[in-house]
Amino acid sequence: MKEKERIAEIEHLSRIMKEIDSQLAVASENHAKAQAALDQSIAEYWDSIFSDAQDEAQFIENIARQRILTAASYRRCLQLTKLQESAYFARIDFQESHPHAEPESRPVYIGLASLSDPQSHALLIYDWRSPIAGMFYDFGRGPAHYLAPGGKISGTITLKRQYKIDHGQIIYMFDSDLKIDDEILQALLSKSADSKMRTIVTSIQREQNLAIRDETHRVLFVRGPAGSGKTSIALHRAAYLLYRDRRSLTAQNILIFSPNRIFSDYISNVLPELGEENIRQMMFQDYLLRALSSYSVDVEERDAQLEYLYLPEDSPDRRIRMAGIAFKSSPAFAAIIHRYLETIEKEIAALPDVEFEGRQLIPRDEWAELFSKTLTYLPMAKRLAQLRKTVYTRLRPIIRQLREDEALHIAATGEEVNERTIRALARLNVRKRMEPFYSALQERTELNPLALYRRLFEDGDLFRRLAKDESIPDEWPAVCQMTLEAMDNQQIFYEDSLPLLFLQGVLEGFTTYSDIRHLIIDEAQDYTLFHYEILKRLFPKCSWTVLGDPAQSIHPYLHTADFETASRILADASAGTDEDTAIIQLSRSYRSTYEIQRFAEGILGENTAKPIHRSGRRPILVQAAGSEDMANAVIRQIGLFQQEGWKSVAVICKTLQDAAAAYEKLSQHLDIHLITPESIEFKRGIVIAPAYLAKGLEFDAVIIYNVNDQTYRSAMERNILYTVCTRALHRLALVYSGNLSPLLSEVDPKTFETETGRH
Repeated sequence: MKEKERIAEIEHLSRIMKEIDSQLAVASENHAKAQAALDQSIAEYWDSIFSDAQDEAQFIENIARQRILTAASYRRCLQLTKLQESAYFARIDFQESHPHAEPESRPVYIGLASLSDPQSHALLIYDWRSPIAGMFYDFGRGPAHYLAPGGKISGTITLKRQYKIDHGQIIYMFDSDLKIDDEILQALLSKSADSKMRTIVTSIQREQNLAIRDETHRVLFVRGPAGSGKTSIALHRAAYLLYRDRRSLTAQNILIFSPNRIFSDYISNVLPELGEENIRQMMFQDYLLRALSSYSVDVEERDAQLEYLYLPEDSPDRRIRMAGIAFKSSPAFAAIIHRYLETIEKEIAALPDVEFEGRQLIPRDEWAELFSKTLTYLPMAKRLAQLRKTVYTRLRPIIRQLREDEALHIAATGEEVNERTIRALARLNVRKRMEPFYSALQERTELNPLALYRRLFEDGDLFRRLAKDESIPDEWPAVCQMTLEAMDNQQIFYEDSLPLLFLQGVLEGFTTYSDIRHLIIDEAQDYTLFHYEILKRLFPKCSWTVLGDPAQSIHPYLHTADFETASRILADASAGTDEDTAIIQLSRSYRSTYEIQRFAEGILGENTAKPIHRSGRRPILVQAAGSEDMANAVIRQIGLFQQEGWKSVAVICKTLQDAAAAYEKLSQHLDIHLITPESIEFKRGIVIAPAYLAKGLEFDAVIIYNVNDQTYRSAMERNILYTVCTRALHRLALVYSGNLSPLLSEVDPKTFETETGRH
């Protein structure tokens, strides 16, 4: 870059900073006025005595409008504050090919938010989400295009420049043909991860940008290896949608399903850094427990199930449980549940006449017509409730006649002469006479999903009819017995909670969340068919972003749904799968060093990603003499990592039980935090966590605790070990005592170093 250009860039930034400072001063003043007006209106509301409800409603509506204006002014202050910190990070010079276009390329400066000249209204900084800014991520110098509201704009990028700006000072700037060269990308990735997840807006790659800006598909699946930026894509996509649909979409209209509470806190910084409010977050488990709360049972949580399965025990009960988990989450069992629902519907439709003391209230044919045709727009439970109301309606004249007859009978006995007393006794006697009928009608028109689900395991003949040609595991009779014993003890296994929830939802109706217009599912490789079937009904009108990596499936026995199957479930039948859904495959991994990535792929026995060529030390296998020596080896490794400058270090155990035991030893010597399913805050520094709570997180350095042949012993646990190893950005150590895990026996020895724990 020539000196003249460098000086021109410095002068341009100086002008931009003055404009940012000026607009921030105005925005801050406007926000202060808006906040003061809102506070005054709220105070006046509480002091006011309204003459009628309409006046009060109008006052409340005015306050609501003031809240919106105040929130908007606050967000603008935040955006300008972000621009103060870093005005822009890129520039492209674009020459339109239109015959009436300007003769010279026009510079387009790109930042976290837009900035316009208050007099000319010309854009000084373009928001990174704007259509024209998308060319920065998708094209090098040369022919380029973008989609504007008026159509496709083609032209030529004549210059691409990137900056690092800190509070009005240019730290560096360089011209590049590609979006970002490996040297700069490696510099960004080499930083210490001493905090929560950060925005990647300055380093979004082309394949990531394709997913972030996809507007064609209602359901978008993003499949990618560990470290490919799937979660970042989801959050930046949310920010993009909030920008694109800013007049009709708010953060409250977007929901993300997170794998655990600690993950929710870990990602909480990204959207605020982009100048947007945080979107709503929840765990699927939270919804599940709430939806099944009407039953007086203890529903097992997913983490508790994983804890049980991860323990290195081998017993007949454990093998039965594993067989039950695999089958109850399979497509075969889902098909059985669907057939069972059809059977329940047919059984209800075939019920006999509704009669009372020889009087026909609803003939069998009419019952079938109403239930199977007229009322099919309602779920079965509500159809039955409607039929019960019909019976009550038809009973009214009969009950009136019975009361009159009973009153005449009481009066004829001469025992009572008071008319009010006679009528009261008549009502009471008729009610007693009706009680058996009411009880029978209630039983006939009420559905108990838990009892109906239990019937699948009690009625072997029914199950065999429903199974048809499905392959049933040999352990199924024992699985049924184990399931029934758990229910007798007021317990529902996690593997039963999903099909039970689906059964309940179809029978009683799902509560739809119409305010959610975009749904994000992260770590979707752990979702079953039932997850998608349930979510499809809970969120029937929203668009979706679904992200996952089959190689990081941490549940060794759960039969999860691949994206192709999930795509068919979620596709809009009227649009067709090809038009309505899409699967984007990411290919590169940006998290771990080349050495860590290659070692982790050796565990899987396959190459899962194209790693960024950022080199570091090979992973270290440390053999300790025993459990006490293993704790000392971990302490030593943490010290070495900290000496190298790494600030976030995770000790990852297989189970929470292992993590708690290791924590007791390590906490005597280190300032270390234990992550549990109840943890809600992502701690900086040194943490210790079970494998299933570490997924989705990343750390400077990772130590895998006790990688021996008892902890990681079967091929079913290969993905677990791969997942925890790929949490590491820069350094990885695996510590063990006894014999090394057989999962590491086929890993190329050239991809790791070895040492003993004693020094």
